[in-house]
Amino acid sequence: MRITPVQIYNSRNLTQRNIQKNDTEAKNTIQNNTQNYYTMPVNYQYGAKITFGEFFDPNRSIPHIDFNEYKHMNKHKKERLRLIYSNLRNSTEININELVDKDYQYMPLRDEKQMDSFLEVAKMYSKYKDHQIICLGRSPKWFLNASLWMKDGIDNYKFVAFSDYWYKKDPVEGVCKMEIKAPTPKEEESYKRYLKSIKADPKSIVEKYNETGKTNIITDYISTGKGATSFLDIMSKYAEEQGVLEEFSKAIEIVGIGNMEYQENFYYDDEDIPEPRVIMPKRLQKYEKNIKQTYYDIKDYTMFMEMLINQNTNECRSTYYPHNAWTVYRPDRFKTGMIKDMKKVKEIRKQFDNPRHMSHFTPAMYDYRNLLSFRILDAMNERGILKENHNTKM
Repeated sequence: MRITPVQIYNSRNLTQRNIQKNDTEAKNTIQNNTQNYYTMPVNYQYGAKITFGEFFDPNRSIPHIDFNEYKHMNKHKKERLRLIYSNLRNSTEININELVDKDYQYMPLRDEKQMDSFLEVAKMYSKYKDHQIICLGRSPKWFLNASLWMKDGIDNYKFVAFSDYWYKKDPVEGVCKMEIKAPTPKEEESYKRYLKSIKADPKSIVEKYNETGKTNIITDYISTGKGATSFLDIMSKYAEEQGVLEEFSKAIEIVGIGNMEYQENFYYDDEDIPEPRVIMPKRLQKYEKNIKQTYYDIKDYTMFMEMLINQNTNECRSTYYPHNAWTVYRPDRFKTGMIKDMKKVKEIRKQFDNPRHMSHFTPAMYDYRNLLSFRILDAMNERGILKENHNTKM
């Protein structure tokens, strides 16, 4: 039976913690409900022409939180953030109506068992630490970040922005290409330039394989596989142009994550549920045997829903990058929410004079991201599995 968002929300209620009197910051932030916060202009510049975005805005109610910020955080700040995390719906500092997914107006992973399940998926990636890991789109990013922060976890991974799809399910062929939704030649050229700039083009992937002898792990949330098939469609076309199509098929391996209960609830009526797989696009079909596929079934359905179906966890972490955005912005220079109207993006860009980096999220989505980073780091620290040192910024 399908678990609803309301059922997911009914996890444990955390009790109010005491705030020590000498912690002025925590006391003022939680008790002063009338305090206003002012946002620094996105393109505000300090000396040396270094552009600081929202991450460094000192006026934000929730500060930027990553590994190093957490490691230097005092106990009173941790106490304050734990309280806000547990009671987001009643927070006076965050406008939950600005969240993208209205079914999840609370923070995920509040239950310790769900956190343990989340960390098990992150730990799974450690078996691939000797491989180059390519995170396809935003879905696996929270798990991979946790693996980066984890003792004996991975050392790095490569993020490749990719959103949407142009394949659909087909009862005979598995999937079929919808030409009307496929990228235009101009969009493809832009995306190929982006791939080459981050060394994620097929030739670079083949070179990495030849150098290390290890396959490049392409990981994504797999349900129907339409998104990954679309990605491999453009990659195989590019590989063919570079003259490395067969070599590319030998240089990659697919690791999908998902939930079989979700497959049963939403896609199948019978008991014989096939394990989700990525169906190869036409150019790669004759090399399909070269491409190993592994599927990891996330057993905790509630955690799966909160971390992969909940759009807030996707929205706040990285760039939405469908093919109609490929000619508009670079995902490593413009982090966006799910802006479907590219005219709006162009209007935002015109507000700034050649900015190095831009971001466009609601304040609540910034806070959501930083609170979730804090919760994961805090849980790992409490379990004694947080690395002592980590320098990779993702």
